[in-house]
Amino acid sequence: MTTLEEPRSIEDREARIAEIDARIAELNDEFANTKMSDEARDEWNRLNAERDRHAETVAELKLRHRRLQQIAGNQPEATERATGKAPAFIRSRGDEIYDLTRHRAEARSDEDFRDRLHDNAKRAIERASFPAAQVPKERAQERALEMLESHDDKSGTLAKRMLITGNPVYQRAFGKAVTSLTTAGLSPEEQRAMSLGTDSAGGYAVPFDLDPTVILSNDGSSNPLRAISRVEMIAGKEWQGVTSDGITVTRTPEVAEADDNSPTLAQPAVRPSAVQAFVPFSMDLEMDWAQLRSQLTTLIADSKDSEEADSFINGDGSLISGGGHNPEGIVAGLPASSEVPAGGSFTSEDVYALEDALGDRWLSNASFLGNRAIYNLVRQFDTAGGADLWVRLGAGQPAELIGYPAYRASAMPKSPTGRYLVLGDFRQFLIVDRIGMSVELVPHLFGATNRFPTGQRGIYARWRNTTKILVPNAFRVLTDDES
Repeated sequence: MTTLEEPRSIEDREARIAEIDARIAELNDEFANTKMSDEARDEWNRLNAERDRHAETVAELKLRHRRLQQIAGNQPEATERATGKAPAFIRSRGDEIYDLTRHRAEARSDEDFRDRLHDNAKRAIERASFPAAQVPKERAQERALEMLESHDDKSGTLAKRMLITGNPVYQRAFGKAVTSLTTAGLSPEEQRAMSLGTDSAGGYAVPFDLDPTVILSNDGSSNPLRAISRVEMIAGKEWQGVTSDGITVTRTPEVAEADDNSPTLAQPAVRPSAVQAFVPFSMDLEMDWAQLRSQLTTLIADSKDSEEADSFINGDGSLISGGGHNPEGIVAGLPASSEVPAGGSFTSEDVYALEDALGDRWLSNASFLGNRAIYNLVRQFDTAGGADLWVRLGAGQPAELIGYPAYRASAMPKSPTGRYLVLGDFRQFLIVDRIGMSVELVPHLFGATNRFPTGQRGIYARWRNTTKILVPNAFRVLTDDES
């Protein structure tokens, strides 16, 4: 939590108390039914001490104000002096849906608190404009509602993020901060709102209606893996699942001991790793927030798609020392046992050999993944029956290769060398997205030679995702003889 300047007025102190209450509730949820870490306990104690100090001061100030009002009642001429200035924090009508402290205070239980968060997050989605979404507003709203209902955790982490970043005060403050690359000019109310959206690294949460991790702008059209794979969204740090190559089913008489058909289960735990993007721009580029918000989100979303198109195919799956896993690419991550060597030059026999090598249980949901250049070679198998191999379907549907959907990926090899064509059940390829993107503001960039300012500024964005092959046996990859 970002510490702001010491509040002075009653209203500022009460707002700070509300902010502290929200953070205390977050800590309690994070360490529910477990012992706090030393760092969390220090923060807990520090926040409670600060809260007690503000509460004591507020009580004293209110007592003094009541005394002044009593005096003013006996001395009418003192009324103007006693009333003082208007409150600095005036809540707009309807803004109560974003008040996390109020929802916590009115909740009867943790479940009721989560329900209240979800109910109000749905209202926030209805109000959101989704200005950067490259799909109709109604589709973006459906997507956000689907994520809220299907992927939020038991603490309501996603709902909280939507309420914090959907608050008009936060959105106004975020726009000011991004356009000026500083929070110095924000009002106390805007600074308090921004502090609620600050992550542990000091970045600011992107408003959910601009966040490409919440709104997939193209529904997987740029990266076919998102359209055909298993995609899991998480609000926490790690995805945990259960996988198996399958179980054996047998018939049995009415009265007989059951056979041991227990499968071998794997319980993969996948922690997404951080991805970063940096957007530099000239200080002379003058844009208001209305222009910048759409362009900024589009630029980051496009760079996100480009990075995923490569890493989801060619990632090495290595463990990162700071935590998380690099993506395990669908090509680079397959074991040697998944390879099907081609018989010399690339021919139609190799395509059928790839199908024959894949187990029957995976064929019913199998798809091809390859570069367009490889598919063009398939079309040239005229003497081997190319017209029967390739079937072009109507708009909006992938073409078919020997009866299986054929998806194109630019990161796959363009020539029949190395691992160049995959066939498999992509439901066994997992994409894990951690919901939420944060940005940090870089007010000045410096040159590499003299370390002087370059007249540029920048926005540094971070998000998290990764991929993993859940069942390697569900895939086969065609390779050349020399690989």
